[in-house]
Amino acid sequence: MLLGVDVASIDRIARALQRRPRFAERIYTERERQYCATKPERWAARWAAKEAVRKLYGSAREPIPAMREIEVGAGRGAPHVRVRGEGTDIAVSLTHDAGVAIAVVAARGIGGVARADVPVDMRLPARPADGHKGTFGHVLVVAGARGYTGAPQLAALGAARGGAGLVTVCVPEAIYPIVAARCLEVMPTPLPDGGSGVLRSDGLDVLRERLRTADSLVIGPGLGRSPETGDALLDVLQNLVCPAVVDADGLNIAAAAEFDWRHCGQPVVLTPHPAEMARLAQLETAIVQDDREGVATRYAHERGAIVVLKGAKTVIAAPDGRVHTDAHSVVALATGGTGDVLAGLVGSFIAQRLDPFDAAVAAVTVHAHAGLLVQTRRGRAGALASDLLRALPRAQEQLRRALEAG
Repeated sequence: MLLGVDVASIDRIARALQRRPRFAERIYTERERQYCATKPERWAARWAAKEAVRKLYGSAREPIPAMREIEVGAGRGAPHVRVRGEGTDIAVSLTHDAGVAIAVVAARGIGGVARADVPVDMRLPARPADGHKGTFGHVLVVAGARGYTGAPQLAALGAARGGAGLVTVCVPEAIYPIVAARCLEVMPTPLPDGGSGVLRSDGLDVLRERLRTADSLVIGPGLGRSPETGDALLDVLQNLVCPAVVDADGLNIAAAAEFDWRHCGQPVVLTPHPAEMARLAQLETAIVQDDREGVATRYAHERGAIVVLKGAKTVIAAPDGRVHTDAHSVVALATGGTGDVLAGLVGSFIAQRLDPFDAAVAAVTVHAHAGLLVQTRRGRAGALASDLLRALPRAQEQLRRALEAG
């Protein structure tokens, strides 16, 4: 439980209001100003409440909101607190006596604007204090094609922001200069492509060499669907040496080839959106959406792969019958590139030694919580996948603390 307490002198706040005409506008919202009116004890109580909320955020090691970003509303029953325009779970008690106003605020945790919603039995990768980059696994990302240079970077950075110790991103040689120029924290590798700008069999020897040291593979984002890419991708899937996450065009190629995931020889996590799920299961998209859990569960059981059916209330289903439906519906995530980030995040958690199903549940939860943080800061429209990347460490830490607190 987090607490914040503050005491304010009623006379001091009243004098500040009289001496500095813009004081009220800088500190209080319009609704607060209308409510407080000519009652100095109300002004002082809200000052104390705002300071108490700031102390609460400070104790949670969260970015501390400005005074005017905090609104203490009055209604029937107890006051309520809004931060940066969003409602919170912060409880507040106000009182005044003997010339002072006192505010006490409390919350179970600060998850951007509300406490993190942690699924039952969710696990996160261990982060031992004496760990090093080798402790936290090596993710290999195979992605990108001519005209699709953003996807490999987003997937690779999703893995890095998820806590992987090392991330290698393999791209067709023709786009390598574009991708490499933006890679600081991940290691870019060119795959020979004969100048085509797509994944081809020419690059498989280099790819197999990189796979020797990988703990997980993320393959598919932005690959395109050329015949050469299809042949190369199916070759990789049939000869896996580590668990894999297959996304985007990797799924489309597999669907067209009616690929049997049971031939992979390693655990595989599929991350389709509804239309990709429809292609995999040979159904109409509307049917998928009408029975999301049923479609995902049946496909996972019949085809031997873990399915992460993305969308509002993402469904994760395993071949052994385990199923989890995420509680989040975050419209800010409805933008290009966020799925690439999720694929990288799943791969990161697998590389950090989580069971693939547990890794998928954890990644979906962290990804959605990060989306909520972005939505709170940026709004429901206009958020970018790069905003999501920056929010991932904070989201994971908030969920980790909630798990540790029990």
